[in-house]
Amino acid sequence: GEIEVDSEPGRGTTVRLRLPLTLAIIDGFLLRVAHSTFVLPLDMVVECVDLSECRVHAGMVELHDERLPGLWLADVFGFDTRPRRRQNVVVIENGRQQRAALVVDALLGEFQTVIRPLGELFEKVGAFNGSTILSDGRVALILDVPHLVQRARASCPALAEGEANG
Repeated sequence: GEIEVDSEPGRGTTVRLRLPLTLAIIDGFLLRVAHSTFVLPLDMVVECVDLSECRVHAGMVELHDERLPGLWLADVFGFDTRPRRRQNVVVIENGRQQRAALVVDALLGEFQTVIRPLGELFEKVGAFNGSTILSDGRVALILDVPHLVQRARASCPALAEGEANG
């Protein structure tokens, strides 16, 4: 898990404890990439917008005057990357206040789900925290937000240059 402590003199202290996802019920956000459905923990989703509302340059997605490292999930998972008619951006944030923009094909809405562990076979696959069974019987993988934020930041050359110069 992860423990985060934020303290401001005269204002107080906030302690956050994040436990790994094992067999628990979470509020999730369903999204689709190509023909696959994935789940994001809802508390790590900041906002969702149409990609056309953003500016994209050098792997960065600019939204509301904020530049975020972008991650096209179709590329990450090796899906067909032909341009889609419409794509969406899901802004995610991990517990350390780091954000990234995930580009997906469709937003499917909120979903309360039971998380099931992936098992030993998938332990070393970093992009997933678990799985769930959807109401139609299909399996959806639960995305590991801290891993995806880290991956987006590492794969964005414009961000790396800015951090090196700043």
